[in-house]
Amino acid sequence: MVLPYIVGAGVLCAAVCFMGEFLVKPGIHHKMFGIRLLLIHLSIFYFLYGLMLLFTGRIVFSAAVTVLVYFILIVINNAKYLSLREPLVFSDYDYFTDAFRFPRLYFPFLGVTGILGIIMAAAIIILGFCIDSSYVDRFGDPVAAATIIGGEFLCLLILFLLRDIKKQNTFCIRTDIDNMGFAVFLWSYFLAYLDKPQVKSPFEMSGEENEKQERNNRADDSDIAVQPNLIAIQSESFFDPRKWNANIREDILRDFDEICSESVSFGKMEVPAWGANTIRTEFSFLTGISPEDMKGHRFSPYQISSTRWPVASFVNMLKRKGYHTVCIHPYYSGFYHRDVIFRKWEFDEFLDIRSFGDAERFGPYVADSAIANKLMELCDEWNGRQPLFVFMITMENHGPLNLESITESECQKYFKEPVSFHDYKDLAVYLRHLANENSMLKTLKDNFEKKNYPVSMVFYGDHVPILPKAYELMGEPEGRVPYFIWNSSSSHKGERVDSIEQKKTDTVVSSLAVRWLNRFKK
Repeated sequence: MVLPYIVGAGVLCAAVCFMGEFLVKPGIHHKMFGIRLLLIHLSIFYFLYGLMLLFTGRIVFSAAVTVLVYFILIVINNAKYLSLREPLVFSDYDYFTDAFRFPRLYFPFLGVTGILGIIMAAAIIILGFCIDSSYVDRFGDPVAAATIIGGEFLCLLILFLLRDIKKQNTFCIRTDIDNMGFAVFLWSYFLAYLDKPQVKSPFEMSGEENEKQERNNRADDSDIAVQPNLIAIQSESFFDPRKWNANIREDILRDFDEICSESVSFGKMEVPAWGANTIRTEFSFLTGISPEDMKGHRFSPYQISSTRWPVASFVNMLKRKGYHTVCIHPYYSGFYHRDVIFRKWEFDEFLDIRSFGDAERFGPYVADSAIANKLMELCDEWNGRQPLFVFMITMENHGPLNLESITESECQKYFKEPVSFHDYKDLAVYLRHLANENSMLKTLKDNFEKKNYPVSMVFYGDHVPILPKAYELMGEPEGRVPYFIWNSSSSHKGERVDSIEQKKTDTVVSSLAVRWLNRFKK
């Protein structure tokens, strides 16, 4: 009788996967554990096992592959958690496809061990398929067919009836994964991912407002010509490490400090990303939408933004005001679906890696100085023609930093007192890029102060860098990043603020654009 073997293998598969959850980082306690969670967990894995069985007809192989794939997910989750302090979420599926589209950006983080592990897992799957003799005729045997297909429908029915599990989501990842367990957590976030966000950007304008703005533009073309150029710089992995490690030389960001002292506003800002996931910060800045309002899409907001979901950014608003809008980013425009989304947001141009063919590199990526030169050329080109908005996304400081080389003598020059080269090499590489960023900002400031057109510039870091060895030695830095708002026409001492809202509550990057656009006229 084949029925007990089919059902038994599926139940055993789910049981082994449940035991595997105790390997998940951070530790899981299944605080919501009960019959509902047990049924959902069993249905998820029995369904996946049954699907594999329908394709292959091999009982042992199907159960083993289901378990193996789940354990691979656990390994990936643990690696992500160690680097980014965040477990795997459903929307991370995009990174699996991006890893093959943009291998240079992802494979170095896997390392030789990770790549060999993937190859070994694939080899085990192929070998297992070849040697497994537990074949069942799932199409010719009516009992086997009814057992497998009936089990699949039963699992789907249970998952459908218990779909309100998504109402338990707090979207605090550590809380939810601790409450539900890894598999049910992923399923619950998948259900939340199916719902479109019920939020609008504060920059969204009605049809009547658009028409009014366009009439105003036509009525006074001369006013449009003298509007300031608006420059937004999103700096890769930029944060100020000097308070985190008092041994770092103060003058490494000397020019950055000077600009801050002359800015309209500067201080620290909370961002929804840590170590990676630039688009979380980027989306909030451009749209003014907080991560909390994005619910299940907060972890990868560009996925839903690249669909027909209507979401505006302040770039749309600037277009109505007569601005020529440009994004400069020395990487592929298709990464994160930016090419699709930025067209929706009415960027006139996207100068991606193709515009930097012969540009200077520093490390693996285009140097910050090269991007700055492109920006200054663009501003001069459009001077007197049309006000310009440029969104510049730097790339030089992108990791993995541990793969870059640096001499011991160069390493020591970034610190007040001698340090262990072995322990501080990666941090020194980061500080070298930080010094380049400081020089870039000085170049831009000096250039814009000499021009006959006004410029308002906002600058901020997207997240702190990935520096596991340094964090192990000194502890992790706070997640806040620096920002400033600087106007070429009104350089004066700015008031330091530790909150964009000038409140004691945490600041979110979604407030920055509103603050900037309200201040550039001053």
